Amino acid sequence: MKTIALIAFDRFTDIDLFLMWDVLGRNQHDWQVRILGKQATLRSAHGLQFSVHGALDEANQADVVLFSSGKDGVPAALADRDFMAAFQLDPERQLIGSICGGAFILGQLGLLPGRRAATHPDARVALRATGVEPDDRPFMSVGNVATAGGCLAALYLVGWAVERLFGIGKSLETLRPVLPAGQYDCYEQMIVSSIRLGGAACMSQTALC
Repeated sequence: MKTIALIAFDRFTDIDLFLMWDVLGRNQHDWQVRILGKQATLRSAHGLQFSVHGALDEANQADVVLFSSGKDGVPAALADRDFMAAFQLDPERQLIGSICGGAFILGQLGLLPGRRAATHPDARVALRATGVEPDDRPFMSVGNVATAGGCLAALYLVGWAVERLFGIGKSLETLRPVLPAGQYDCYEQMIVSSIRLGGAACMSQTALC
């Protein structure tokens, strides 16, 4: 049984966290997914309040650690010394990823290979100002670290993590329940292509349109 940790904080982007949670939470046989936070109760960017499943330091033993995003939540998390100090992550033995602004957290933790990451288009200027070069692709990975930009790119991030753990068959099986009816082939081809291109050598432009 693998363990997957989703990292959240106050004012996280609802869809970024809950899309990953919903997709991964449908499988309770191959992995356990838990939402971790500094406080017992967190509030999303849209005001939804919920209780987390565990403390942040649980992430240090997880097989997969995925950071959520948040226009207001990420800056506050970066400025919170206790939040940042909770992580002792190891990309040699863990799969580590982020969606959108979560790349800022990976950058501050020193976890971005080559100081490059995919993020939300609106965050690229700010990311570059931190010394991290934004990647034009919706998803990119180097070794055991991956970043994705744009809320729906969470499907690529989840697909990558599951594929790395259990293979492409399990990855597509995991994603299929949330894909639009009648368009499975189209979406699956795009997901597989995006993950493959994301793992290729850096490119300035992509043809994913």
